[in-house]
Amino acid sequence: MKLSPNVGSDRSWVWNAAADVSEGEPEQQTLAIRFANSENAGLFKDAFEKAQQDNEALFPKEAVGSAAAAPAAEPTERTE
Repeated sequence: MKLSPNVGSDRSWVWNAAADVSEGEPEQQTLAIRFANSENAGLFKDAFEKAQQDNEALFPKEAVGSAAAAPAAEPTERTE
């Protein structure tokens, strides 16, 4: 996802979500947010980019692709 400034405003951002599921089925959406001032918009941008970095550290792109291709583990029997 890439955060982009909204045209003509220093206090709003736009980004594309590849799989927005807020309405049930996943669908591509363009989302936007506007703030009362440019300082808050900048703070949001910093937090957004930090969250992206944190997620990349937790879910490397190579692992995401290989996890999808890996077969599911067989359930194990529980013994008590």
